[in-house]
Amino acid sequence: MQLQNINVVHGGQSYVGFAFADLPLAAALVVAAQQIDQAADVARRAVLGDSLRALEYQRAATEARAFAAAGYAGAMPPSVQAWADAAELEPQAAADSIITEADAWQAALYAIRAARLKGKQRVLKATSHDAADALADTAIAEIRASIEGVGNAI
Repeated sequence: MQLQNINVVHGGQSYVGFAFADLPLAAALVVAAQQIDQAADVARRAVLGDSLRALEYQRAATEARAFAAAGYAGAMPPSVQAWADAAELEPQAAADSIITEADAWQAALYAIRAARLKGKQRVLKATSHDAADALADTAIAEIRASIEGVGNAI
């Protein structure tokens, strides 16, 4: 968690360039929760890229699942065709790899959400700066661990 050069507005008061430990506890808890949100935002972007790429991936997953449900018969949907051509895969292998990847990033998104929500709630109930820092660090570590090897995250 970032502990130096903190900028936050809390209770109508602006705190600019503060050390985390020097903030009033209520403001420090807000900062810790914000940093958990920021880590989740970074993790989601690492897995999916921008929101339009996420939409593209979702569309590909929908088409691949429909193609698989149809027994991989008939014309390949455009998203599956694009991946099959790019990766030089057979239709079933292309659809299955899209589904596998979609399942992985969906699981990562659920893990990010769970760690983010749990971490923020714990931080907001902390009774000291040290506890808030430790709880935020734990949540941020859980978020980062949840994306290792998934999607675009490396």
